[in-house]
Amino acid sequence: MSSDPSPTNDEFYINYAPMPSGYRRFLIQFIPLLLLGVIIFALVLPRVHEQFNSGKIHGTVDLEGLLVGEPVPHLIVPRPGDVSSSVPFSRYVLSGRGKTSPDASVLEQIGNWVKLNGTVVSRNHLSVMAVRSAEAIAPPDNVNLSPNAGTSLGDYSLTGEILDSKCYPGVMKPGQSKTHRACAIRCISGGVPAVFRVQNNRNDVMYFLLADEQGQAVNDRILNLVADPIQITGKVIQYDDMFVIQAEPSSYKRV
Repeated sequence: MSSDPSPTNDEFYINYAPMPSGYRRFLIQFIPLLLLGVIIFALVLPRVHEQFNSGKIHGTVDLEGLLVGEPVPHLIVPRPGDVSSSVPFSRYVLSGRGKTSPDASVLEQIGNWVKLNGTVVSRNHLSVMAVRSAEAIAPPDNVNLSPNAGTSLGDYSLTGEILDSKCYPGVMKPGQSKTHRACAIRCISGGVPAVFRVQNNRNDVMYFLLADEQGQAVNDRILNLVADPIQITGKVIQYDDMFVIQAEPSSYKRV
């Protein structure tokens, strides 16, 4: 008759009893590795995430300039220094603090010189200000500004993608797919100006505000085309450092 096998000392965790030594050794080794993995994951994932490039948020600033309403609300800011041989003004596209156009208290100042307080977000050559407040100020001396005096660059057929001008520059990280489209549609439908992003074979990127042939915003007429490859044929007009392409939304073509 064979003898009984010697009993084994299997460890078993009970939440109200002291933790077995084997469990303790495992957790001491596992938890540092888990924390290291989380840190590596947090550093690596944003670099491989689908996005055009990283955007930058400049924080809360004050900007002084002429508030203009067409084709979209924007601020014309005189550039400091001697700019006689270059573009004398910068134009900042404006949005509200959320996925909206600027507040009514801001828009009622259109046509006036104002000091705007808000957050500036930029990516490449596109800058937008999420406006918190607007304060009317006296026009500066010796500033000759014609807000509607643009330069027609002719008719062009451009292929690119319709984006919103707020989340794309610095908040929205996915560069494509449903999340990207949903974010852009929500912003544009709320009144954030739509922009047309065009990239050539040398990876040079340009941004165009969208307007119809009468120079009016087209937000509510392009929602079904957002974040798809689109060809737009229309007149390109340059206003200082801002470009606008004028074409009826019904003429936009998917490619």
